[in-house]
Amino acid sequence: MKKTLIMVLALILAFGMFACASTPAATVTPADTTAETAAEPAVEATEAPVDPASLSGSITVWSSGEELTRFVEGFNAIYPNIKVEITVVPNSEFLTKLSTAISGNEAPDLFTGESDYVKYLVETPYWADLSQFGVNQYKDNIWEYVLNIGTDSTGVVKALSWQASPGGIIYRRDIAKAVLGTDDPTAVGEMLNSNAKMMEVAAKMSENGVKMFATWQDIMNMEFTNRASGWVTDGVLSIDPSLTEYMDMAKTIVDNGYDKNCDPWSGEWYAAVESADCFCYILPTWGYQFLIKPSAVTTNGQWAMCEAPVPYVKGGTWVGIYSGSQNQDLAWLFLQYCTLNEDSVKAYASQYGEYVALKSVDEALAQEAGDDVLGGQNLYAFYNGVMAKIPADLMTQYDGTLNNAFLSAVKSYVSGAMTKDEAVAQFKADALNAYPDLTIAE
Repeated sequence: MKKTLIMVLALILAFGMFACASTPAATVTPADTTAETAAEPAVEATEAPVDPASLSGSITVWSSGEELTRFVEGFNAIYPNIKVEITVVPNSEFLTKLSTAISGNEAPDLFTGESDYVKYLVETPYWADLSQFGVNQYKDNIWEYVLNIGTDSTGVVKALSWQASPGGIIYRRDIAKAVLGTDDPTAVGEMLNSNAKMMEVAAKMSENGVKMFATWQDIMNMEFTNRASGWVTDGVLSIDPSLTEYMDMAKTIVDNGYDKNCDPWSGEWYAAVESADCFCYILPTWGYQFLIKPSAVTTNGQWAMCEAPVPYVKGGTWVGIYSGSQNQDLAWLFLQYCTLNEDSVKAYASQYGEYVALKSVDEALAQEAGDDVLGGQNLYAFYNGVMAKIPADLMTQYDGTLNNAFLSAVKSYVSGAMTKDEAVAQFKADALNAYPDLTIAE
């Protein structure tokens, strides 16, 4: 099994992964968070309460981002004698180092799994069954999509997340008013409620000297949800018609100059936030948190969110306990604090503006003041509405490799390096090269 893991992770690495930028590490210290609010593991009624200060030891955590470091100070305010050692491993190196650590019996007590490969990890024996720690009592308060991703095919919960990543269209209010006559999210959303309508608006924007999109590549975040099924079902790879239609849409966007034709996370992609000629980004929650919010200086207050043609999710990070860890009980306390403790999760969300996996926290924050960057719009109220419409989970263990192989094929088509048929054929060849046991649907 360890050899299998190494081989699969190597395949994912071969194509690279979609990576989210991260912000400098900081800490979350929930106000008035005590041992009573730490959501201790369930104990028998006859047992005396455990003094958190009496628990001691060290746990190691590997994460592909810095977010988990933000919880350590608050955790240690409750558990002062549990040392948390977090190693942030760059996404480009994460899988290689993880596979080496697992094969050498040196895996950390907890490690994260990005959306591109988390479905593979939950089906391996390397993450522990969390039901032994009482995770089932929390299920009703976790967004179903997030819970399903961390659950294996037999119904065992193996990983949790502090975040959820629904998406929409993040657009400029001032440009909407000037070109469309309104900046109201509902009205703008109605004008953009299909791909065809988006292209009509793109033409109108172009007539007014405005690029509709920062990049056509962002639209893939939505299109991967706009499918009848995931990449692979029962060993058969299928290309949903919506994706081949998207290929034509992407080429039309580039050929007509409807976007800046830049790569996500590039300097130009960031700079478009402050430009006077870029209307929108089609991105999930992390796009707002890591791109729009920190970059909007002169455009602060000039942004808003509306629903995309289809409700979608993209990305996310899950974390689980290594099944071979000798510190599973202590690891659970930290995992629980970061993902299930309402006080700490709310403090984190309030400080960083991230949409989280706990329904109760998102619902509470939806009642608070809106975001200045969004002109007073409440992002939690918006995303709560999207989460209520999220379709079935289409994520598969093949996503990291196949998503990137498909992106590469679309780039070849959009740039004119290949015809559409050649690009599709190249994608199929890359898929079979990575996963020779798959069958390609006719």
